[in-house]
Amino acid sequence: MPDNKDKNPPKGNIKFNVSLSDEQKLAKAEILHHPYNFIIGNAGSGKTLLAVQVALDMFFKRTVNQIIITRPTVSNEDNGYLPGSLNEKMEPWLVPIRSNMRKVYNKPQILEKMENDENIELVSLTHFRGRTFDNACVIIDEFQNLTKQQLGMVLSRLGKGSTMILTGDGQQIDLKHRNDSAVHEVPKVKGSKFVYAVTLKDNHRHSALNEVLRLLQSYS
Repeated sequence: MPDNKDKNPPKGNIKFNVSLSDEQKLAKAEILHHPYNFIIGNAGSGKTLLAVQVALDMFFKRTVNQIIITRPTVSNEDNGYLPGSLNEKMEPWLVPIRSNMRKVYNKPQILEKMENDENIELVSLTHFRGRTFDNACVIIDEFQNLTKQQLGMVLSRLGKGSTMILTGDGQQIDLKHRNDSAVHEVPKVKGSKFVYAVTLKDNHRHSALNEVLRLLQSYS
């Protein structure tokens, strides 16, 4: 029978399964010194993988006590129509983050225990209101699908000793009115000493991706 200690999260410097690129390493160094971080990039730029690696590293080093994850759902952020518990309702939207977590740190038993112990908490955007996240790394994936009003609500949830990482792609806005996207608000705040904003350029997927995306964008 496996020892329960094998499932306990480790402490300290951890060797991850995926190494960050030079571009991602530079971004990580900045994230660690800013409470609000906007990581923007096309599909395949490694923005979600970067956010996950930073969050796990911060938790294992115990600079935060919890990892909070959410992702806006364009269907008015309401998961009530889906059956099951909140986690089960959130699951379809959070598959990419869970996939990146296992890619970065391939210890599914430990990650599962962290979720069960709420060291990793999946939170519906609806349930962000009224909460304050202290000593946490908060990941907002696909933030381009937040409205400008929702962005203000999300940013106001950050508590003491916490870091927020918002990842998004301005080319993948699913909102009915694209101009309502929170991604258009980033230039307004990027000059603040409390905000880090970067656009990742590298492509970590198929070598043809950048050219195909460029061609598609030229006709949009």
